[in-house]
Amino acid sequence: MESEGFFHVCTKPLETDVYFKSEEAMNLALNAMAIAVFSSGCRLLAFAVMSNHFHFVLEGRREVCRIFFDAFKKHLTKCMAGDDVRKLLKACEAQYISIDNLKQLRDEIAYVVRNPFAARTNANMFAYRWCSGYLYFNDTWSLFAKGTSASEMTIDARRIFTRSRSSEVDPGIMVLDGTALPVSFVDYKRTESFFENAREFQHCLLKNVESQVTIAKRMGDALTLDDHEIWDVLSRLCRNTYKVGGPKELSPEDKIAVARNLKYDYGASNAQISRCLGMMRSAVDQIFPLSARGK
Repeated sequence: MESEGFFHVCTKPLETDVYFKSEEAMNLALNAMAIAVFSSGCRLLAFAVMSNHFHFVLEGRREVCRIFFDAFKKHLTKCMAGDDVRKLLKACEAQYISIDNLKQLRDEIAYVVRNPFAARTNANMFAYRWCSGYLYFNDTWSLFAKGTSASEMTIDARRIFTRSRSSEVDPGIMVLDGTALPVSFVDYKRTESFFENAREFQHCLLKNVESQVTIAKRMGDALTLDDHEIWDVLSRLCRNTYKVGGPKELSPEDKIAVARNLKYDYGASNAQISRCLGMMRSAVDQIFPLSARGK
């Protein structure tokens, strides 16, 4: 019998299309998740729903995780309007990345929670509604609307929620204005147990850049680091590789080598390289002409 495990279940981002064009459509993904969790019996530890891809960290047997994703995709496909979107969802395939140890589990959870923040400059990883990041180590639930059990909705409302003639819905699903609340279907307390405390959780999200880079490369995701993160990487390179106190002490040749390192290994933009290395933007653009302004 297959033993319990942990999996990062994710889809590749669509290159030219999106699944969702409105917040209302994004909310349908939350409903689909809730139904899939309770019907499959897996534990959902973390999730991020973006307009063109999905991330889930699940606990359970691989087959149970497959049942979760198939149920999620099937329900969401029924909910969405438009044949084009339904066709995209039906063709959507998931990767099932096995998680082998506690460090990797922490890193994968952090990667998922960071995903909206990394992809969108206006997304707060602790407030984005379609990601589980705001659930962890949060003692302010008493200030939030609690919702009601989905089983207390009217029969018609339950049929709309399940997109079926049956009005049966798990009473554990809590809803507010017709949308499932993640607090009722994400096992956030279980997720918290894998971290020593809130500080370690935030450190994994904000300071563990190397692990985020490794996962992004493995998945083929576009890597986006902010200036503070690029500066942390640059500082480590200066100390550990070039044995200098900072970028001002680098030789011109070493600056070019570091610039290439930041570009190709960490996805730094020309503007970031210019700011962090103290190089003229025109000089950086000459090194990386394809990334130059206007190209």
